[in-house]
Amino acid sequence: MLSDMILSSGRRRDPNSLSLPAIIFTAGLALMISGCTAKPSSSVPGEKLQINSISAPSPENIFRIPLMTNPPDLDPILVSDTTSSGVATKLFTSLFDYTPDLELEPCLAKEMPTISEDGRVYDIQLRDDVRFTNGRTVTAADMKYSIQRLASIRSKRTNLVEKIVGAKEAIAGASKSQEVSPEIPGIEVLGDHSLRITLIESSPPFINKLAMVNTAAVPREVIEEIGDKFSRNPVGSGPFTLTEWKEGISLKLTANQDYFEGAPKLAGIHYRVIPEPLAQLEEYKAGNFDILAATQGVYPKWKNSNRANEVRFWPSLAVQYYGFNLKKEGSPYAGYSDSARKLREAINLAVDRKFLGEVLLEGRSYPANGILPPGIFGHNSERPAFTQDVEKAKALLAEAGYPNGEGLPPVDLWFNTQGDNSKIAQAVQADLKKVGIEIGLKMLDWAAFIEATDAGEPPFFRLGWVASYPDAEYFLASLFHTKNQGSQGNVSFYSNPEVDKLIDDSYAETDPAKRVELLKQAESRIIADSPWLFLLFGQETVLLKPYVRNYNPTGMCDDVQGNYIRWHLVEIDAGNQG
Repeated sequence: MLSDMILSSGRRRDPNSLSLPAIIFTAGLALMISGCTAKPSSSVPGEKLQINSISAPSPENIFRIPLMTNPPDLDPILVSDTTSSGVATKLFTSLFDYTPDLELEPCLAKEMPTISEDGRVYDIQLRDDVRFTNGRTVTAADMKYSIQRLASIRSKRTNLVEKIVGAKEAIAGASKSQEVSPEIPGIEVLGDHSLRITLIESSPPFINKLAMVNTAAVPREVIEEIGDKFSRNPVGSGPFTLTEWKEGISLKLTANQDYFEGAPKLAGIHYRVIPEPLAQLEEYKAGNFDILAATQGVYPKWKNSNRANEVRFWPSLAVQYYGFNLKKEGSPYAGYSDSARKLREAINLAVDRKFLGEVLLEGRSYPANGILPPGIFGHNSERPAFTQDVEKAKALLAEAGYPNGEGLPPVDLWFNTQGDNSKIAQAVQADLKKVGIEIGLKMLDWAAFIEATDAGEPPFFRLGWVASYPDAEYFLASLFHTKNQGSQGNVSFYSNPEVDKLIDDSYAETDPAKRVELLKQAESRIIADSPWLFLLFGQETVLLKPYVRNYNPTGMCDDVQGNYIRWHLVEIDAGNQG
């Protein structure tokens, strides 16, 4: 899932020390920075900084969340970013879900599926007590319709269904027929609440896709009535329903009292769109938000204050990177020539990731050692992290045909407006200039940025990827397989037949050790091609009011959005205001 922010959270830890389940931590760090109103600190060693911050819950029992940008889409088949997913996961439910330990468990399904010995056939029994928020019961026919929609021409996630018998033909046919839910023979309705899914071949990670918001149940009659407007008027079977959306201003969610896992303890969730982190902080301190992403300047100050108990952080199953568009005409970094590869390698060696993570991000991130973060099945803990080597970067620049950067055409680094992205971009720009590489900076709103990267417009761009399930295949296939170029995830437009084959072979491999070895080989081959400036791993950090209960994130949660939190259990304890 695309992440809209450079890791805005977490303190630096050894990559091998992160573990799941994700546990919320609190700790202290003394450092004074600007950005918060506070009483003057005492010179007495160890005395805490006093921060004036109101701890007052909403009298209407509403959980209040700031957003930096408007969610681009809320239709499950269009959700491809964490901002959209954070809202959508509160409105929709899928066949399966994850426990806090990131173990799969039934959701709309009554129990875990019965899987054939050859791993191809999944028989799934649905609960019979689930209703859409329009009052109608969710059936197996709804699940067939909903999953088939992923094969339509509008879908941004056709790769999620391609392993199902007949899906590839449905995807190809939909590009001509414009069908909203093209028929996939491998999805069969065996009864009102009985579904069978048959795969072309065994695919161990397939079941994880049935826990993603993209495969959530949607009511056919609503989509047939309002069509593409469903993205702005969603109807699902989740714990909340969207009752108001003022574009670019706010969204209001109301509790679904008939939610099948129990009525939410909150009356609702309200989002307000405020692009400026400092403005969000002032609203949080004024008691108008219950949670806040800890961007630069917030974390160290609050950690050494009277409000240290509001700081929460957890390991993040995410990678942050700057991607090269390998198909961008006119870019010296595009393609697979020896010169282009050396230029990309030079950029990787020119950047001081340690400074980014430890200084600029105040210890909330650390240098990546590849694509797969710690906690992901397939992470290589033995590979060293990327380090800065200015002299080697200059040597590679000369070998590429551009000594001291002479004659190297400048390109723009595109990034979105959220969080610390601008500060990171400026630091990278300065590092590259030291070795003779000139880049410009181009900042866009999140929705416009996604549209541009999907279309292959930027030659060089900032992005992140957060796990929607904790497996290497989700990262490597989505981001690097040739078939997923463009809106499916591979916005570097990377293509390597050897990598494609390794990933494809991993689908059929049922031995976990052999499967992970294939994926590790694929990752190593990708790294050798340097399609990215590999940046950072880290943790998520937020400020959370002390009266909030049962906000229990996993490594797949993207800061304040809480994509995989059990929101029907989150509650406000008005008697505990810190």
